[in-house]
Amino acid sequence: MTSQDSATLRQNAGAVEAGFIDALGRREFFAMCAAGFLFSVTHNYSALLAIVFERSGHALPSIGLLLSLFAPPAIAAAFFSSAIIARLGALSAARWAIVLTVVGLCSLTFTRESFVLATISRVVQALGVGLFLPAAMVYVQSRITRARFVYLVTIFSAGIPLAAAVAPPLGEWTLRHWGEGAMFAQAAAPGVIGVLLTLGLRAVPPGAKASGLALSGAFRGAFILPYIAVTTGGALYGFSISYLATDLHARAITLAAFFVPSSIGMVAVRFIAMRWLSAMRPPKLVMTSLAVYALSFVLIAVARDAFVMGLAGVAFGVGNAIMFPVVSAWLGEGLAPNERAGPQAIGTATFYMGIYATPLLQTFMIGAWGFYATEMIFAALAALVALLLFVSVRK
Repeated sequence: MTSQDSATLRQNAGAVEAGFIDALGRREFFAMCAAGFLFSVTHNYSALLAIVFERSGHALPSIGLLLSLFAPPAIAAAFFSSAIIARLGALSAARWAIVLTVVGLCSLTFTRESFVLATISRVVQALGVGLFLPAAMVYVQSRITRARFVYLVTIFSAGIPLAAAVAPPLGEWTLRHWGEGAMFAQAAAPGVIGVLLTLGLRAVPPGAKASGLALSGAFRGAFILPYIAVTTGGALYGFSISYLATDLHARAITLAAFFVPSSIGMVAVRFIAMRWLSAMRPPKLVMTSLAVYALSFVLIAVARDAFVMGLAGVAFGVGNAIMFPVVSAWLGEGLAPNERAGPQAIGTATFYMGIYATPLLQTFMIGAWGFYATEMIFAALAALVALLLFVSVRK
């Protein structure tokens, strides 16, 4: 055995001990983490779309429709992602998802003033967003072992909401000083770099020949509670990316007052606290997520200055840090790689249903009762589902 072979064996052994399939798998895992973060930076410029559409002359009902019409194609792409992954492979599906997201969002440079053309742009973006998470999640889960499964899935997922600390404040500054065209050009760059990072990675070995929707095993009774929980978490997160920016503008509170602390809270949990929290079973972690989410929405509702809104952001970040990655690990733990696409597809579809199907309902809630009542209703919803999980855990 040569010294090079010995070094390779040592590297592989170290990677396996750290929870990866081999040394190359560790590098591929972190490459996809970076690509996921950059994809999310591009997509998180969507937090400013309500402002962009308002400046482009659309009325509030039309803005609500443009935000909500994103939901059906995003949910459909997530739902059908299992079949797409089975045919294209998880890596190729993730790469195409980033491309569609960049094209859809940044084409609004030219289409934003027309309701019909803006809708087409939003549909293209939605297809990319709906496909990315299940494809990327299947890929990264194929790069790791069960040794640190929940923790490493959480690490990957950290980059998705972390982008909210970058895109909305940066996009807000660019929009104010340079206008919509410059903002969308700025939004495109991270996604393009993310696509380049996926080139040269090993594909996931194919499983059995795919047929139909490839949703085998996705509708087990044990998955009902995680589906309910992640739908609720999606609705809470969806409010933050759809209308919270508008609410903060109305209160004269900068976006950074919420989005930066929320990202700090999220990072602290995912990169530090999850080393210990991952020892807890997923149902308890998700219950904790919803309880903290409820607290954050109470604070959002009552905040009248940047300090209280910052506390709300930290609590929101903690809840957000736990929700989707732990549910994803809950759905994938103990399954073979070729069995994970179905549950991940349905889990992501229900998550996106919460995020993107609720803005239209939120439009009517805000119009009828205002932001304060809407935020308190979401706090009560989070507490109710947390209670449901508590009862289930006790049983």
